[in-house]
Amino acid sequence: MRGGNKFWGLVLCLVMLFTLAMPAVAADPQTTVKDLKGISAKRHRYIFSVLGGAAVGAGIGVLLGSGNDITKGLLVGGGGGSALYLHSHRRDDLNGWRNWAFIGSYTAFGSGMGWTLCGCDDGAIAGALIGGGGSAWYTAAHPGQRTTTATNVP
Repeated sequence: MRGGNKFWGLVLCLVMLFTLAMPAVAADPQTTVKDLKGISAKRHRYIFSVLGGAAVGAGIGVLLGSGNDITKGLLVGGGGGSALYLHSHRRDDLNGWRNWAFIGSYTAFGSGMGWTLCGCDDGAIAGALIGGGGSAWYTAAHPGQRTTTATNVP
């Protein structure tokens, strides 16, 4: 009786293996230009500017020291790159996240600057509060020139 159970168990395993593994061995379709159309640095300019600024800041942090200096450079560079992009591309809405990106970039920038200038954790917290609070106040006080109507015509 036990030999029969082993046989049917083996058959069941082989059937499952072939039914689940066959799509994995199937030929891939040809890659066309249409497949690669959405992969572009122009499409994700904001993310690349933030990552580029963070990389520059981290590089400066490596030159100046190590450990916390790299993190300080990441905060200052990423926040500065984000702020520079947002101020130079005023029409880019970032899918409704522009105000939050603006506040986040100055929070990171302020935190990195406060931490660098003070050299203590209190400086990082104070810089984050000053940067985030100041940019939130500015965003609320200067809502921009866009209309919020359904036609989006000024």
